[in-house]
Amino acid sequence: MSSTRSAAILMCLATLQAGLASAQQRLFPAVTSFELPEASPRVHGLVGRLMTATRGDSRFGREHEGEVVLGENFPVVALQQGNHPIILGLGSQVYGRFSLTDPKSALISTDWVVGVNTTAMLNAWALTLEVYHESSHLGDEYGARFPADRVDWTREVLASWASYLVGRWRLTAGASYVLDDELKLPASSGSLGIDYHGHARPFLGGLARPVIGLFSEANAATQWRVSTSAKLALAFATSGDSHEISLGLIGHDGLSTQRQFYRQGSRYLGLEVRFDL
Repeated sequence: MSSTRSAAILMCLATLQAGLASAQQRLFPAVTSFELPEASPRVHGLVGRLMTATRGDSRFGREHEGEVVLGENFPVVALQQGNHPIILGLGSQVYGRFSLTDPKSALISTDWVVGVNTTAMLNAWALTLEVYHESSHLGDEYGARFPADRVDWTREVLASWASYLVGRWRLTAGASYVLDDELKLPASSGSLGIDYHGHARPFLGGLARPVIGLFSEANAATQWRVSTSAKLALAFATSGDSHEISLGLIGHDGLSTQRQFYRQGSRYLGLEVRFDL
């Protein structure tokens, strides 16, 4: 084979490899995905919570409850690369709340969320716009024990988030508007979150860092009554691994985080284990 032909083949292979590398960077880019504030009851990841409800939102009243969350937000396409990327992502979550006091660990309710989001990263700022579908259902055991009609919480929501990083702190403001709602409730809502992520330090062959979060939200559907959640946790990771496992204390005071009981008061303290997928 002539040297000219060999050079041409090598050039074609190099061009193909560069094209594949570029496509990989644009498709499923290796960037940090959009995350809700740390103390938000709505989260991304695999989460287990054990809670003591001192003001119960369901008809079980004060009791011990468990909640399981499965969901994540995945960056899918880099609409723009470089120092200020714009990322299109896909996210979904499902929340299941159980009564641990009930002998059958009755399922109280399940909430479902699925949507798309676009995040622009501008130095210390991250701006996110998302559209998502949300629905909620009563648990079969709960409905059998306390005959009740399901609240038709079926809606499409447009939400925006603005986050600002300053040192170890992240400040987040959110606003949303319900585009379509079966209940025809007032559509606006707002929220604020403050997160602190401490320095990672060696711990048992890995790394550990403190995480503190405070989150407040209110919406027009409940006359702008404010609900506040707090979180104090330790996040663990192996060296060079971006995925973390966190163990923390959580608290909530305000309105129910279960959409079936959105007008009811709720207060709980508990433990949370979260696996960042």
